[in-house]
Amino acid sequence: MNSPTPPRISVVLCAHNPHPAYFQATLDGLRAQDLPCDEWELIVIDNLSTEPLAARFDVSWHPQGRIVVETKLGLANARRRGYAESRGALIVHSDDDNILAPDYLRTAWRIRGEFPQLGNFGGQIVARFEREPRNEQERTFGFARQFDTDRWSNEFDDPRTMPYGAGMCLRREVVAAYLTEVARDPRRLILGRTGNRFITGEDIDLNYVAVRAGYGTGLFAALGLVHLIPANRMNAGHVVRYEAGNAYSMVILHYLHFGEIRVPRLSRFGRIVFWLRVWLRMNRHDRAKELAMRQARKEAVRDLHAWGWVK
Repeated sequence: MNSPTPPRISVVLCAHNPHPAYFQATLDGLRAQDLPCDEWELIVIDNLSTEPLAARFDVSWHPQGRIVVETKLGLANARRRGYAESRGALIVHSDDDNILAPDYLRTAWRIRGEFPQLGNFGGQIVARFEREPRNEQERTFGFARQFDTDRWSNEFDDPRTMPYGAGMCLRREVVAAYLTEVARDPRRLILGRTGNRFITGEDIDLNYVAVRAGYGTGLFAALGLVHLIPANRMNAGHVVRYEAGNAYSMVILHYLHFGEIRVPRLSRFGRIVFWLRVWLRMNRHDRAKELAMRQARKEAVRDLHAWGWVK
């Protein structure tokens, strides 16, 4: 049941057929937060899971916790539903395979107050592997993000300061601006993973919205979470598919924001240099990523034309 007084923070947790043990660990991490439950709400969005989450997981421990079903498949659709359900001044993303540090919500609320110029911010991500990585390459498959120094800016496409997905904190004003833009152009909802499709970019879209609204983005060492990595994601093929999906998504995202296709056209000499670099300077894994990303960008351009977005 909702409290008559809006909570400070709304945690939006979206899930589609989550790993049961990981999802329970995510909920346990939220239950362990040191911010009193009357200061935050928990909104779990069940995005068409084959087995309804409400029948398998209990959120009754939270007086402002509830599970809501979103029937339109896709992460962007699920998050939009979560935003519409939320009431907090700060919205915090929690994916279904991460564990927020016990002080995450309390620290996020402090940062919101101390840095009013920031619309979105996040923190460090530590990978916890189901199977111990056998080498340094496998260790990179956890997509960890660790740093010692806080940093922020108000520039577009600044990876040094932009939060991504898990643990991302958004000021209510940014969420409102995003919902307005999506209502005006629903094509934005193509971004974000849909089932097994590796499409990304919904979090970068939110960062762009924040900058356009006059805010900056930032990363803070005091915010931390654990990303749980199952053994079936600890392989080069999964990483290649992810990177290709990201390359595809960025072409779509840039077109939606800037009205242009940002895929460089190489001259004949440029193509020769490209192929020499791919075959002579790259290892097998990096070569597979580079070629998959190149192909994905071509497919994105093709789709933009096929959809009639580009004349």
